[in-house]
Amino acid sequence: MMFQVISSVIAVYFSSIVFEVPKRLIKYTALIGGIGWWIYLLFLESAGMELSTYYSGLTVAFLSHIAARFFKAPVTVFFIPGFFPLVPGAGMYRTAYAFLTGDSVKAHYYLSSTIAVAGMIALAIFTVDSLFRLHSIWKKHTKKT
Repeated sequence: MMFQVISSVIAVYFSSIVFEVPKRLIKYTALIGGIGWWIYLLFLESAGMELSTYYSGLTVAFLSHIAARFFKAPVTVFFIPGFFPLVPGAGMYRTAYAFLTGDSVKAHYYLSSTIAVAGMIALAIFTVDSLFRLHSIWKKHTKKT
């Protein structure tokens, strides 16, 4: 498990360089991605792939929002590399391969699984963004009164 977490930190670190994350923030994006992958692995056996992706996505999105406010940087600087380990690239490859080889049963299985994982990532981002937006609205409202 630790080998996978360290590998995800390294992968996010180098993908942050490719995505042109400011140098001072690269180690933090790598840490966020590593924590996200650790949460994914922690829940994978007990909750399944979709829910563990959702929990991990919640973690990455929450930490990205916190880091963005702390370092005064856009949230996407932390989001995009942080979600890199969770993107279902292997599922997309397997889907395309199964379609090309004519195995429609496997292709539909991989496609539905890939869509579910991608949906969980989107849902996690939406959930955390909504909570932070509600918090900022609540903060503005309480300052006026």
